[in-house]
Order: sequence, then C-alpha cells, then structure tokens
Amino acid sequence: MASLAYAVYSAAYQGLPDMMERVVQTTAVVAFFGAYPPTVVLGIPLILYFRGRVRASLANCAMVGASIATFPWFCLTVFFGPDEAYTNDHITHHNGMMTWWGLLETTELLTEIAVFGIAAGGLFWLIAAAGIKKQPPSKVFD
Repeated sequence: MASLAYAVYSAAYQGLPDMMERVVQTTAVVAFFGAYPPTVVLGIPLILYFRGRVRASLANCAMVGASIATFPWFCLTVFFGPDEAYTNDHITHHNGMMTWWGLLETTELLTEIAVFGIAAGGLFWLIAAAGIKKQPPSKVFD
C-alpha cells in the first residue's frame, strides 16, 4: 500500500505515455527494490528482536516503519553519490562531493520517504493490533 501511495504521489516517467502504466511500473519498482528487501533484511529481524521487549504501539510501529523505509535510501545517497549532478540549474554534486543544494534535495527526498514509511508502519500497526482482543482498549491504543 505504501509503495502504491508513493507511486501515485511521485510516478516515474520511464518513457511511458499513459499515467496508469507509470503508476503501475513505479509501484513495482518501489515495492520490489525499495520496500520488500529492507523489510526482509531489517523489518523481520527487528520484529523478532523486539517481540517481547517493546510494545507494538502506533508510535513505535510508525517510527520503525520510517526507519526501515529511509535507511537504504540514506545509504545510497551517502555512499554512492555521482561525480557531477544538477537539478533545476542548481549543482547538487561537484567533484564527487554533495553540495548544500544536494543536501537540501536529499533531505527532502528522505523526508518524503519517511512519511510514506510512517504510513506503512501505521498500516502494520492496524494489521498487528487487529488480532489483540484479550487486552482492554486502553492497553492496545496507548
């Protein structure tokens, strides 16, 4: 769901003329390269580690969702930047180093990704909390 929401928000052009096809292709790319691998590599071990230690509250799930969604893109932007790049007549990378404009653009991108990660964590919380029936509502929704 988060991949589809991100694809609707920011569909890649990819040379496709139809907007629906752009959204479908962007959803597939974001899901299979940006969502599922970090979830398998980071999310599942975190669930297993935190299972008995931390309560699955909405805030915790949203925070972990944002972290899992942002971590791989953060690593890509920090460790694998281009030698020269620019956006809208602003130099973002020069001689392999990120400029202030590049830092601003990267921060904006990571913030967008974190917002969709928060939504994904909230969706996970809704699905995970749906099976909790024996606790009173005050304990589930704290």
